[in-house]
Amino acid sequence: MQIIIAGLATWQIVEIWHHSLLMSSLRARTEMWDNKLGELLVCPFCLSVWVGWFTLAILEFANSGLAGLVFGLIVKGFAVSRLANLGNDVFKQYCRTPSTTDLIE
Repeated sequence: MQIIIAGLATWQIVEIWHHSLLMSSLRARTEMWDNKLGELLVCPFCLSVWVGWFTLAILEFANSGLAGLVFGLIVKGFAVSRLANLGNDVFKQYCRTPSTTDLIE
């Protein structure tokens, strides 16, 4: 179960890094770095490997003290968010609120 949670959290973290407005200024700065770390942060495939290791490590140590518990909850929060986004993408056509023009027709 931890691998699935870590996988979903990794997916969400990489998506936030690569597509969110919140991270756009940081992303723009790292794209200008001419080193291996810059290359790693620009490539979603490369970044997902290291984020995956990190999230799984956090989940492995989540039972060791308060810090582990807090970081474990953060990782699980990212996983829940990705799962909710996935559900929204799959079921969007069935669950969307009708617009006022849909009600008139």
